[in-house]
Amino acid sequence: MSAAEELPLDPRRRPGWPEVGVALLVAAVLYVGGAVVAALLPAGFPVSPGQVNFLISGLAPLGAFAAAVLVRLRDVRPFGVRSARPRWLLAGVGAGAVCFALSWPVAAAFDRFFPGSEVVQEGYRDAAAAGAGSLVVTVVLGGLLTPLGEEALFRGVLANSLLRWGPWVAVPVSAAVFAVAHGINDVLPIAFVVGLATGLLLRLSGSVWPGVLVHVVYNSAGVLYHGITGG
Repeated sequence: MSAAEELPLDPRRRPGWPEVGVALLVAAVLYVGGAVVAALLPAGFPVSPGQVNFLISGLAPLGAFAAAVLVRLRDVRPFGVRSARPRWLLAGVGAGAVCFALSWPVAAAFDRFFPGSEVVQEGYRDAAAAGAGSLVVTVVLGGLLTPLGEEALFRGVLANSLLRWGPWVAVPVSAAVFAVAHGINDVLPIAFVVGLATGLLLRLSGSVWPGVLVHVVYNSAGVLYHGITGG
């Protein structure tokens, strides 16, 4: 029996369009504001562009999530912030490893459709490969903070809201929105795969934490790979 089956939530307390609308509006404002601040940072700023982008990618969706919680429900449990059984947490770790392994064949299959978009990841790779200290900071920002923020927004708010129409709507639609939010580039296909895995685990466990672990393992493995191989 899953955590969701043990502790059913009142369907009337599921996030809805008010939460989704506020979350997307706040996220857009914070993402754009963060991008403007990043563009104004002086040359030689001690935090690299890749790390700044990871910081924005974590804080902007967390701010949007907080705004969504405050709209009506004022309780994080309807957004999936609730305990999950150990087997689902282990499934999240395993799914994250599988997604990372799939990143190479997925890239090989789809990179031809996104010529020149490999530059999108250059800042992240440079941050990971700039030495041990920079690698640690990049893992914290990109491997922990960013997954937490993105799962709170895309699964906690969006997927939970869409579950009122069933998992066949919630899982692929939230994954598609998550993928497109990463831009029309070579990241989109694997982001969709990660979104499917995290959305499915949300549906099965009733918790965002297994999906957070998928995302943490995937992002952290990627950062460490680029840090160890030098990009």
